[in-house]
Amino acid sequence: MHAAEWVALASGVVALIAAGVSALQARTASESAKHSKQQAQAADEQVRIAREQLQQAERVHRDQLELAQQIHREQNEPYVVVDLAADQPGTGLVALIVHNSGPTMARDVRIRFTPELESSLPQLTPRVRNALSRPISMLPPGRRLVYPFDTHQRWDAGNLPMEFDVTVDATGPAGPVEQLTYKIDLQVLAESLGGERPHKRIESSLGEIAGKVEELAIKYGKANSEAIRAENRREREEWEERQRRQSAEGSNE
Repeated sequence: MHAAEWVALASGVVALIAAGVSALQARTASESAKHSKQQAQAADEQVRIAREQLQQAERVHRDQLELAQQIHREQNEPYVVVDLAADQPGTGLVALIVHNSGPTMARDVRIRFTPELESSLPQLTPRVRNALSRPISMLPPGRRLVYPFDTHQRWDAGNLPMEFDVTVDATGPAGPVEQLTYKIDLQVLAESLGGERPHKRIESSLGEIAGKVEELAIKYGKANSEAIRAENRREREEWEERQRRQSAEGSNE
């Protein structure tokens, strides 16, 4: 081969090698770009997951804070209960009872009965309706208001409602208290109104007092047994001495 041909061949080989190197570099660059893109996508995914975890943690913290605030508020709220019940069992008297069993003052207490209260005793109907017609401005903890409402005659009348829907609204130290709604069924009182003697509470209290007095007497006797025995001996000796004197006087006569 001539020199020119060798030169041309060498140039072709060099060009071919250069083309291969260029193709390899292009492939390497493409793979590098693809890998970089994957890394960027992975980084974006990690950022997204971290953001979602942060948002979830914030929601959990917010919910826990709201729950703690709600529990604290409810523990310090008044709890006003309204009932129709036998205030003195055995008397047959049914009373409207309003009681604040919560730990704080209740204000602006508003009570609604559906249907409206009506007594079998005409003179009592306007009294209970008047009591419910205006808000109770304040009801301290433990306060209990009792209004005479009806008697056992209600069950004989037959034309008066026995079930009532009750709604109670009140305001506590932190603002309005959650509305309380429930149903009262007077039929559950039908058997209990006459089931207890009017003076049973007094009898029970006297029985408790008698038991305590007896217990106190036993404890006193145990604690002072020696002194009691000495006193008994002294009284017995005095009695025997009187008997001897009376016998002696009888003999002298």
